[in-house]
Amino acid sequence: MSKTIPILIIVCAATVLRAAPLSQDEINDLVQRLQTVYQNRTSLQANFREERHVAILKEPVVNQGKIWFTPPDKIRREIGGNSPSTTVIDGKKMTIYYPNLKTAEQYDLEKRPIIRQSLEALTAGLNFQRVADYYNIEGTKENNSYVVTLSPKTASIRRLVKSLTLTMQTDLTPEKVDFQSPRGERVLIDYSNVKRDPVPDSVYEFTPPAGTNVTNPFGS
Repeated sequence: MSKTIPILIIVCAATVLRAAPLSQDEINDLVQRLQTVYQNRTSLQANFREERHVAILKEPVVNQGKIWFTPPDKIRREIGGNSPSTTVIDGKKMTIYYPNLKTAEQYDLEKRPIIRQSLEALTAGLNFQRVADYYNIEGTKENNSYVVTLSPKTASIRRLVKSLTLTMQTDLTPEKVDFQSPRGERVLIDYSNVKRDPVPDSVYEFTPPAGTNVTNPFGS
């Protein structure tokens, strides 16, 4: 037997021993703490690195950028690199801008409740305001972090999400997200340089530059 195998077993066993499952009361308390943070309208901004694994591709698609979030429903996400994009949600409208293509897609969230509901489900791990409406919640405490796994409750959400695992520090600072879809797609996100500083409303205001081809994929 390789000498490496026993060492790996010891390391894995030690890791398991440090991971303590959370009781239902502890999970309820954690969710309440998270809800309190966002009820206070505490904004968040961070750098991120995203790996998107798709079955038809041998290598993951890697994106890096920055995200801003202000509860309950304002988000800005900027991706840099060779295929940049900017996604802005102001609570009523979502705009996705592709500068290389000089195109932008706009979605009216008030007229398209199914899109709003999908976004609420996918961002429940950010704001936690309705997380119990959409997911069953399990968790463990591993060293100085919480690992929370969300599994969909309803068929409509299961069409979008297979599982969502969130890793956060004990002070509730997000560290990682592991998203898996029913179609076999997996998205791994690592956050860094996380700040809780106030975010100006102007960050969530976006007008595509002149000459941009603006489309409404689902109508006006």
